[in-house]
Amino acid sequence: MKVKQVQVGLTTRCNSHCFFCFREELKRAGRKEDNVDFPVEGIQKIIDQGIRDIQLCCNRGEAIFHPEIDIIIDMIKSSGSRFEMNTNGGRFDTNWWYDLGQIMTPGDQIIFALDGLQKTHEYYRDTNWVKVFKNMKAFIAGGGTAIWQMILFKHNEDQVRLIKALSKAIGCKETWIINSRFYNKKYQKPSNEFSKTKEDILKTDGITNKIVCRFGKGERLYIGVDGSVWPCCFMRCHFGFKERAYPDNTVTKLFKEQYDFNNVMNTPLNEIVKDSKMFNRIFDNMHNTDGIKYDDKHERSVTTDIDSPLMYKNPNEGCLMRHPRYMINFACQLYCNTKIEDGNRRHIKNE
Repeated sequence: MKVKQVQVGLTTRCNSHCFFCFREELKRAGRKEDNVDFPVEGIQKIIDQGIRDIQLCCNRGEAIFHPEIDIIIDMIKSSGSRFEMNTNGGRFDTNWWYDLGQIMTPGDQIIFALDGLQKTHEYYRDTNWVKVFKNMKAFIAGGGTAIWQMILFKHNEDQVRLIKALSKAIGCKETWIINSRFYNKKYQKPSNEFSKTKEDILKTDGITNKIVCRFGKGERLYIGVDGSVWPCCFMRCHFGFKERAYPDNTVTKLFKEQYDFNNVMNTPLNEIVKDSKMFNRIFDNMHNTDGIKYDDKHERSVTTDIDSPLMYKNPNEGCLMRHPRYMINFACQLYCNTKIEDGNRRHIKNE
């Protein structure tokens, strides 16, 4: 399987504190996050390996706060690569965003996170809605392709129709109305559209037999801010949680055995996918669903032998915590459940 696309978690820096963000989960778990930035030479290594589809994403931070973001964007565009970026749009002025729009080419796109109108957006995110909105408009005016992404909650669900209309009026290519991973008493689930989270569906159905890997089982990879290479960004999130809370468990041990090998700074991506113990174990067992049921009663990690069935009883253990005979990744169920992804009007073209 040849790697065709990469997502890069560019930095741990961010100007926002969204409650359900992985960064905030780490803070609540007592993990102090230092400012870490993906090395510029790592981008060049990716390009030198023939990758021509690069996405800068916000797994642990906001890409536009990388100290050398201008250099990185120039490197990607100079290589002729397709460029995509997820952003909260809360840095730089309209001139910067207009100029960025000017260098975009067909296929490039920026996904802007705006969760409703001003008051509802700023209720969940602490970015300035007016600033982000102006930056998005400037990017579009410069010729860039923009997507408006809105996370749906009870407090903003009555604005969906307005957001779709406004998104179309200012020239966004699409509007994405997406469900939150979780909800709580403050940020409640909507009453109608997307009223169930993916976790809710897992609890109801017990197991999902139609898991389709959106990352293409090696065609698309996620690269962490430290250069570590993962089958997808969701697995990196889960590992980060386990790494801090349970340093001796199987997830942590299995990856650390491969850490030097699973790093774009010293090993070609195609070689990692082909020869990595971690990648082979995940891909070989991804669709083996025999005997696995979702069980939300087990909340604590168990440290035990890698082949002990006790280790794998609880799907909350995370992505890599499956017995080789029964492996179906919790991350695949929670985030890539096709029963929710199919036909949910998530991507709306503004035609």
